[in-house]
Amino acid sequence: MTPDPFFLCGFGKSGTNWVGNLLNLHPAVRCTGEWHFQHFLHAWEEFAKHPWQLGSNEPARRVARANVERLIRECLATTAEGQPGVTLVGDRSPRPLRELVRGSKTIYVYRDGRDVVVSYTFHHLRAGEAHHFPQHLRESFTRHQQAFRDNPDAMGPDDPGLLADEAWVRETARFWGWRVLEDIRHGAGTDTPTLLSVRYEDLHADVAAQCRRMYDFLGLDPAQATPPEHDARTAPGFDRDDDTTEDRQSLYRKGAVGDWQRFATPEFNRWLREEAGEALERLGYGW
Repeated sequence: MTPDPFFLCGFGKSGTNWVGNLLNLHPAVRCTGEWHFQHFLHAWEEFAKHPWQLGSNEPARRVARANVERLIRECLATTAEGQPGVTLVGDRSPRPLRELVRGSKTIYVYRDGRDVVVSYTFHHLRAGEAHHFPQHLRESFTRHQQAFRDNPDAMGPDDPGLLADEAWVRETARFWGWRVLEDIRHGAGTDTPTLLSVRYEDLHADVAAQCRRMYDFLGLDPAQATPPEHDARTAPGFDRDDDTTEDRQSLYRKGAVGDWQRFATPEFNRWLREEAGEALERLGYGW
């Protein structure tokens, strides 16, 4: 029997890796990433977009969409080969909220955008490349990245580094805010029979309760799942001693709530409010 697909998404550095690891604690789940299947959907949309394209006409339009969904299902099914107990195969990708396979279930993870900006910044300082960013950010990013690589522990309240760069913070906050508002338009922050919204801070506060929500949503028995543990990168904060402990050379740097407050200068707060204030408020994050 072919496993059913599901999807796990959200803006990068919002907790999708953590949630994917948690879901994989259940023996019926195989969640992998990043697939970024939205590119298949974009190709179909281009194929069927214009009335002068034959692909925009039925039945070609319907056939093409069905085959995109078949391709997604078959790709995901390969991750469960040789694992007969797996009944659900998931894609974990930090991507916009869109329905990729009609009728399938999606878990959307969201987080305080101020923490996202901080985590996103550290992530790219550790692993990013300047050519990923708009031209006006590249010189500054490259300079700050070299300083970070020379001394990863230097950034802090007294020396915010790239987080004190107005152009960088505004661009990152603007990108997050725009994406989140688009996701809200597609249902982010709400729950339906095919969409479950998971707030990062709620997951951090009570991981067991949120896991039960996710397992119930997917039609699974929560009692069959292994409890979260440090080695599986599933405990809140990755089981570090306290919220001040971090590994700046790791994908799992810190996993804390409210880390943005260490860098919360009046300027930082103003930039975030001006660029992403609406998105923060609509997701329930106040000042």
